[in-house]
Amino acid sequence: MLPSMKILLLSFFGLVSACGLSRRDSLVSFPPLGIVGRARGGDPLQSLRILNPYPGIFAYYDGRTGERFASDQPNWLDDGAFTLGVSTYSIIDGNEAIIYDSHITPDHAGAVMRHVQSQGVTKMSVVISHFHNDHIAGTEVFSKGGATIVGHEITARTVKRNTQDLASDSPAIVAVPPTELYTGKKEMKVGNLSVELHNFQIHTPDGTILYIPSKQLIFAGDTVEDTATFIADAKSLPMHQMELQRMATFPISKILPAHGEPNRIAIGGYNSTFINATLRYIAAMTEDVPEPAAWNQPLSQVVDADVKGGDLIYFAQYEEVHQSNADTIRRSRGRGKNT
Repeated sequence: MLPSMKILLLSFFGLVSACGLSRRDSLVSFPPLGIVGRARGGDPLQSLRILNPYPGIFAYYDGRTGERFASDQPNWLDDGAFTLGVSTYSIIDGNEAIIYDSHITPDHAGAVMRHVQSQGVTKMSVVISHFHNDHIAGTEVFSKGGATIVGHEITARTVKRNTQDLASDSPAIVAVPPTELYTGKKEMKVGNLSVELHNFQIHTPDGTILYIPSKQLIFAGDTVEDTATFIADAKSLPMHQMELQRMATFPISKILPAHGEPNRIAIGGYNSTFINATLRYIAAMTEDVPEPAAWNQPLSQVVDADVKGGDLIYFAQYEEVHQSNADTIRRSRGRGKNT
């Protein structure tokens, strides 16, 4: 039976309140997505939704509203995360919480922190899934609130190295690297619940998934996305595929991604076949022929079988991610305009 779905607008709760475009060589450059117009203004938390897919587990979802959030000019927040939709998570047991990613703005981070505190939480840890802006933008709020910041050692090094660039980005980010570090695997407790952190070199080399063995539940960050994974470096795709195959060996009941469809997240997340759908997409994009058919097909056609099968939910803004992926792989094969 599916867990009961609970969607709460922040105003109802009475609370106060995809990775994006980057100019820096040290970070990844993402395709600017096609929502144009003036930023909406007003309450920055007006579209933040609190979802409750399982007892003691909450998702804090914003975006996919069809509007710009931060600016009518190119910026990492609008041209990625907000357009595609983004979710962070909390896992609460007793008076303790683990928060998975620090959200897209300090306002969002503050709202998450106040929500977990309203659930009786007095001790917090924040796990950072990877170093991209939309996963670290609110870390300072949690750090000042007394939370322990946990992450991969590469995450810490990268955030520290990019301190000045992050401060001058739009919107600006105060860099707060994780201080409790791990490499391959880390075991943690939240109340009486055991959780595990695992490094997967998917999307970025510092990718951290959070796994709850007793629930067979994976918090996936950007290792899988609905509707299509983002390919930043075509040369890393063999590792990407091997790591997805390794993830598929975990006992999995459901997967909760950072970028996914909010109603699917609200009713418990994606089946383990989400991983297989991602592998099929990569296989189509890397077919061993001079010009894979998928490069010249719309995403809707490439993933049609997986959408019909329920493993993916088509979202049109991912068409531009798909085109960026095709261009990246094309260039890596020496077939692009800029080679």
